[in-house]
Amino acid sequence: MTNQKILEKAIIKAVENGWEEGQEVILDDFKNNPAYYTSWDVVATIIFSHDFAKAFWGIKCIWIVGLEAYRIAWQYNLQQMVLEKEPLKYLERFL
Repeated sequence: MTNQKILEKAIIKAVENGWEEGQEVILDDFKNNPAYYTSWDVVATIIFSHDFAKAFWGIKCIWIVGLEAYRIAWQYNLQQMVLEKEPLKYLERFL
């Protein structure tokens, strides 16, 4: 899947899960001007935001094997995505 398609599907998923900022501003703009969202600065601002992550992954607690601890899903996955060489490919795993 292309990075643009991953971003589009991720935005739609976050909006469906209650990401209000995306619904009112980003999703409409993305549909009208998808080329704007090829800039990494724009993409990073979206995918690394806490509000986006909360909507995309949710706020449920998850058990982290090996760490013997519970973590909130969005925080854990956001931290993991930041470490990835290709963060959009990390998002793709959850679509």
